[in-house]
Amino acid sequence: MRPLLDALRGGARPDFGALTAALGDVLPLLDRLHDTKQDPQWHAEGTVAVHTTLVLQEAYDLADTHRLDPETRLALVLAALLHDIGKPLTTRRELDRAGRERIISPRHADRGRSFLAYRLPELQLPHTVQRQVMALVGHHHDPVRTLEAGTPAAFRRLARQVDLRLLYLLEVADTRGRVTADQAARLDDLEYFRLQAEEYGLWTGDDPYADWARHVCAALPDAPAALLDLTLQRGILDHEAGLIHTPHEAVARGYAARGGFPDLVVTCGPSGSGKSSWIAEHLPDHTVVSLDALRQDLAGKRADQSVNGQVLQVAKEQLRAALRRHGRVVWDATNTRRDFRRVPIGLGFDYGALVTLVVFQPPLSALFGRNPGREHAVPPQVLAQQVEHAEFPSLPEAHRTLGLDEYHRWTQLAGFSAAGDRPPNELEGAGRRPRDLW
Repeated sequence: MRPLLDALRGGARPDFGALTAALGDVLPLLDRLHDTKQDPQWHAEGTVAVHTTLVLQEAYDLADTHRLDPETRLALVLAALLHDIGKPLTTRRELDRAGRERIISPRHADRGRSFLAYRLPELQLPHTVQRQVMALVGHHHDPVRTLEAGTPAAFRRLARQVDLRLLYLLEVADTRGRVTADQAARLDDLEYFRLQAEEYGLWTGDDPYADWARHVCAALPDAPAALLDLTLQRGILDHEAGLIHTPHEAVARGYAARGGFPDLVVTCGPSGSGKSSWIAEHLPDHTVVSLDALRQDLAGKRADQSVNGQVLQVAKEQLRAALRRHGRVVWDATNTRRDFRRVPIGLGFDYGALVTLVVFQPPLSALFGRNPGREHAVPPQVLAQQVEHAEFPSLPEAHRTLGLDEYHRWTQLAGFSAAGDRPPNELEGAGRRPRDLW
């Protein structure tokens, strides 16, 4: 970890300029914040750089006031620095309904999180800090949206993806660090968000579905880990979609799975992140549906994109066949875009499979460094496009999400099993309860 980051953990208060100088080689968008304008109705203080400078100071004060431990302080400060890192990628001007020109930055939180996905690993942060920073950046607009929904399910959905207390502190800093007429109202909304989260028992960072996990375990005492995962995680997704309200319903809706169900693994990671080698080592009994292999068979070249439509149709038929026979199957592709991975994940859901998303997150330098030596190297511009257009996954996309670092060490598994804490063995589960990943 870089010296300035270690100093941050120890209580230092470097300003925006010092942090940009120290981290700009890894996070080049920091230099563009000076030139990224904001709409004066919501950000009369000026550019994103001016706003971020103010937010940083507020974050330092909040960290000291709340006596955050060193790693939590580091996560909050880095999130304050990076919360609007996606704005240079998304900011544009457009006319509103009254014909007035506005500056908008749609989906900048999600874009910022995806931008950080393969760059934060370069900083060698503790895994917990890296996950917290990405989660805070990606969800920093969600408190008010969640408050508007107002349901326990909406709060639980957010709480399993990000620490609500840290998110609240970030948004207090974000709100105080801007000049806008509705600042007081925004701060009031954040207090309502805090009170509601406390009422739902989601303020201390405990697992928001611990009671559901206990009920599932008690209802299925002799069930294998995979069945526990499917019952609980499908119940959680159904609850958050408004289809059910209690863990009893989750157990009832999972009754059919006791007779057997398919097991689907979907990979996600740029070319060269180690997906195929990891599959060969850890999933030897899974049928592999490989889009690269199909392109080789149909066009004679793995890189030939002209047959993508045909490749996708054949791949879906192979996947359906495996799912119909309740087989174990892995969809081996980059799947860095949400719409690409939605295809196999959707089919898995349709066929009642337990769906695990395996996310490979090596640092950018490793991806480009080893690409030239790979047997199936891709052009550098293709790899750059994969990273640039990546949409990093969120937990609600699948039943389970396994994160792997550069050395294919498991960093976290969102899922439930009674197997104890250990690295996953053929994805039979690696945690005692649902956990936050990003």
